[in-house]
Amino acid sequence: MDFLKYISTPAGTSEDDPLVTTLKLTKGRLSGGFVYFPTGPAGLLHFRAKIGNHQIIPFNTGENYRMHDCVVPFHLEIDLLEAPFYVDIITWNESTTYAHALTVCFFLDPPEKGVYELEKLKENLIDG
Repeated sequence: MDFLKYISTPAGTSEDDPLVTTLKLTKGRLSGGFVYFPTGPAGLLHFRAKIGNHQIIPFNTGENYRMHDCVVPFHLEIDLLEAPFYVDIITWNESTTYAHALTVCFFLDPPEKGVYELEKLKENLIDG
Protein backbone atom coordinates (compact mmCIF):
# COMPACT_ATOMS: atom_id res chain seq x y z
CA MET A 1 0.00 0.00 0.00
CA ASP A 2 1.25 3.47 -0.84
CA PHE A 3 0.57 6.46 1.40
CA LEU A 4 1.20 9.76 -0.37
CA LYS A 5 1.29 13.37 0.86
CA TYR A 6 1.94 16.65 -0.98
CA ILE A 7 3.31 19.28 1.42
CA SER A 8 3.74 22.99 0.73
CA THR A 9 5.89 24.71 3.34
CA PRO A 10 5.46 28.49 3.67
CA ALA A 11 8.40 30.85 3.16
CA GLY A 12 10.22 31.69 6.37
CA THR A 13 9.34 28.45 8.19
CA SER A 14 12.31 27.85 10.51
CA GLU A 15 13.94 24.68 11.79
CA ASP A 16 13.07 25.85 15.33
CA ASP A 17 9.35 26.06 14.43
CA PRO A 18 8.93 23.63 11.49
CA LEU A 19 5.80 22.51 9.69
CA VAL A 20 4.83 19.09 11.09
CA THR A 21 2.50 17.02 8.92
CA THR A 22 1.20 13.78 10.42
CA LEU A 23 0.59 10.99 7.93
CA LYS A 24 -1.77 8.32 9.27
CA LEU A 25 -0.90 4.76 8.27
CA THR A 26 -2.18 1.34 9.30
CA LYS A 27 -0.71 -1.80 10.84
CA GLY A 28 2.03 -3.42 8.81
CA ARG A 29 5.67 -3.12 7.81
CA LEU A 30 6.93 0.23 6.61
CA SER A 31 9.17 -1.08 3.84
CA GLY A 32 10.24 2.02 1.93
CA GLY A 33 9.14 5.00 -0.07
CA PHE A 34 10.50 8.21 -1.56
CA VAL A 35 10.50 11.98 -1.33
CA TYR A 36 10.32 14.10 -4.49
CA PHE A 37 11.83 17.57 -4.51
CA PRO A 38 10.70 19.39 -7.67
CA THR A 39 12.71 22.06 -9.45
CA GLY A 40 12.70 25.23 -7.37
CA PRO A 41 13.71 24.80 -3.73
CA ALA A 42 17.46 24.64 -4.55
CA GLY A 43 18.45 23.45 -1.08
CA LEU A 44 16.12 25.81 0.83
CA LEU A 45 13.40 23.24 1.61
CA HIS A 46 14.36 20.72 4.30
CA PHE A 47 12.79 17.32 5.08
CA ARG A 48 13.03 14.70 7.81
CA ALA A 49 10.61 12.09 9.19
CA LYS A 50 10.01 10.70 12.67
CA ILE A 51 7.98 8.02 14.36
CA GLY A 52 7.36 9.22 17.89
CA ASN A 53 10.65 10.66 19.15
CA HIS A 54 12.78 8.63 16.72
CA GLN A 55 14.07 10.12 13.48
CA ILE A 56 13.78 7.52 10.71
CA ILE A 57 14.61 9.57 7.58
CA PRO A 58 17.44 10.21 7.25
CA PHE A 59 18.30 7.77 9.99
CA ASN A 60 21.18 9.78 11.45
CA THR A 61 19.67 12.17 14.00
CA GLY A 62 19.77 15.88 13.23
CA GLU A 63 20.38 15.46 9.50
CA ASN A 64 17.86 16.27 6.78
CA TYR A 65 17.36 16.14 3.04
CA ARG A 66 17.47 19.43 1.12
CA MET A 67 17.47 18.74 -2.59
CA HIS A 68 16.52 20.24 -5.94
CA ASP A 69 14.87 18.37 -8.83
CA CYS A 70 15.52 15.03 -7.19
CA VAL A 71 13.86 11.82 -6.00
CA VAL A 72 15.30 10.31 -2.82
CA PRO A 73 14.34 6.65 -2.22
CA PHE A 74 13.81 5.26 1.30
CA HIS A 75 14.83 1.77 2.34
CA LEU A 76 13.04 0.92 5.56
CA GLU A 77 12.05 -2.24 7.40
CA ILE A 78 10.09 -0.90 10.35
CA ASP A 79 7.22 -2.88 11.86
CA LEU A 80 4.19 -0.85 12.90
CA LEU A 81 2.44 -3.29 15.21
CA GLU A 82 0.60 -1.11 17.74
CA ALA A 83 -1.47 2.06 17.33
CA PRO A 84 -1.04 4.88 16.75
CA PHE A 85 0.19 4.21 13.22
CA TYR A 86 1.69 7.44 11.93
CA VAL A 87 4.78 9.22 10.63
CA ASP A 88 5.50 12.87 11.40
CA ILE A 89 6.88 14.64 8.34
CA ILE A 90 8.93 17.67 9.36
CA THR A 91 9.71 20.41 6.85
CA TRP A 92 11.09 23.91 6.97
CA ASN A 93 11.83 26.47 4.29
CA GLU A 94 14.70 28.95 4.40
CA SER A 95 13.30 31.00 1.51
CA THR A 96 12.05 34.42 2.59
CA THR A 97 10.05 34.86 -0.61
CA TYR A 98 8.50 31.61 -1.86
CA ALA A 99 6.64 28.63 -0.43
CA HIS A 100 8.20 25.37 -1.59
CA ALA A 101 6.58 21.95 -1.91
CA LEU A 102 7.59 18.31 -1.94
CA THR A 103 5.78 15.00 -2.28
CA VAL A 104 6.49 12.11 0.07
CA CYS A 105 5.35 8.50 -0.30
CA PHE A 106 5.64 5.58 2.12
CA PHE A 107 5.24 1.91 1.15
CA LEU A 108 3.50 -0.26 3.73
CA ASP A 109 3.22 -4.03 3.49
CA PRO A 110 0.12 -5.54 5.14
CA PRO A 111 0.81 -7.48 8.35
CA GLU A 112 -0.14 -10.80 6.74
CA LYS A 113 1.00 -12.04 3.38
CA GLY A 114 -1.62 -13.20 0.97
CA VAL A 115 -5.28 -12.25 1.16
CA TYR A 116 -6.26 -9.53 3.61
CA GLU A 117 -9.48 -7.71 4.31
CA LEU A 118 -9.45 -4.15 2.98
CA GLU A 119 -12.15 -3.05 5.43
CA LYS A 120 -10.08 -4.24 8.41
CA LEU A 121 -7.05 -2.29 7.19
CA LYS A 122 -9.23 0.81 6.74
CA GLU A 123 -10.49 0.44 10.33
CA ASN A 124 -6.88 0.58 11.58
CA LEU A 125 -6.31 3.69 9.50
CA ILE A 126 -9.30 5.42 11.06
CA ASP A 127 -8.85 4.15 14.63
CA GLY A 128 -5.04 4.27 14.75
